[in-house]
Amino acid sequence: MEKVTLRGDNSKLVLQQIFNNENISRAQISKNLNLNKATVSSIFNELEEQKIVEKHGEGDSTKIGGRKPIMLNINQDYGYTIALDMGYDYLDVMLNHFNGKMISYNRYQLKVNDLTNVLSIINEKINFSDKKETLHGLLGIGISVHGVVDNNYEITYLPFLDLQGMSVIEELKKMVDVPISIENEANLAAIFERDFGDKVISNLITISIHKGIGAGLIIDNELYRGWSGEAGEIGRMLIHSENEIAGSTYRIEDVCSQDAIINKLKIELKKEIELDDVQKLYYQNNVIVKKEIDYFVHLITEVVHNVNVEFNPEIIYLNSPLIEKIPIIIDQINAELKVVSSKKVTVKLSSNVELSTLLGAMSAITHRVLDMGKIKIKF
Repeated sequence: MEKVTLRGDNSKLVLQQIFNNENISRAQISKNLNLNKATVSSIFNELEEQKIVEKHGEGDSTKIGGRKPIMLNINQDYGYTIALDMGYDYLDVMLNHFNGKMISYNRYQLKVNDLTNVLSIINEKINFSDKKETLHGLLGIGISVHGVVDNNYEITYLPFLDLQGMSVIEELKKMVDVPISIENEANLAAIFERDFGDKVISNLITISIHKGIGAGLIIDNELYRGWSGEAGEIGRMLIHSENEIAGSTYRIEDVCSQDAIINKLKIELKKEIELDDVQKLYYQNNVIVKKEIDYFVHLITEVVHNVNVEFNPEIIYLNSPLIEKIPIIIDQINAELKVVSSKKVTVKLSSNVELSTLLGAMSAITHRVLDMGKIKIKF
């Protein structure tokens, strides 16, 4: 792959403007960045020569007439990226054009939860030499894992997938020589909310509620990872559970993660159930299911309150298939928050529960390919 070459911060800022504003003119970029038009034109010419950006028709002339401006866009066919989500029993694979537009998405179930199985699926299902009708083909790979990634981007804890003593990045490097990034799935869900939202939000938190519970923290527009990459591991917070032996202490994710709720309902209902069954029984006003969902609401409200008190974000997003199935839970959490908390915060369901982690991984690797870690681009 030919390396993207951006000469200095001004080039990155001009490219940021073209990413963040579909169909923008050089005059508008000049105005937005307070750069003279000659500088902007020179930078654009360099980017166009590399085929990173392209001209995209004419805009409207000004009220006083004059030449119509040439509008600029990202060249989606410059190359593409791959995003991988290594889940507890699945591998999700998404391919995206350079501008973020999806090419394909597939989920593959894991027969064995180990890295050898994951690598065999990747080797079988992905043709790294296929350029997908783009100029440079594969630009980079972004990986999501449901565990802890340290600040050297090495996995230090991965409870649902056996790495078998291997390095994910090193094994993939044997298959293809491109930049590879790896990150915790809750962190990537937070990156998604930052980089795909219509509104610029510099301080937000995403709480992912799946098999466990984790939080991704965006503070002053940057992902906060903590000293060893373990910031946001809120599922390990300790609580005293109701109806248990006095003094018993539990991790919060052992009591109110999505899996914990479903497993408890299996015992109480004395039958096997899935998420769709929980949704159906809830709307049928099943007393047992209603009670457990109320308990879930109560505990998640406490988590949201505590996170809000600690970090004071503008918005807290909940990324949860359970809440997506029963969206009234968001209203119930917000209602309880008004009772227990004096600190105001907006709590919303993620706009894309299914794909947010993959899209966050796509954004992360695109930032790395462009060396634009501190300069945020929106998709």
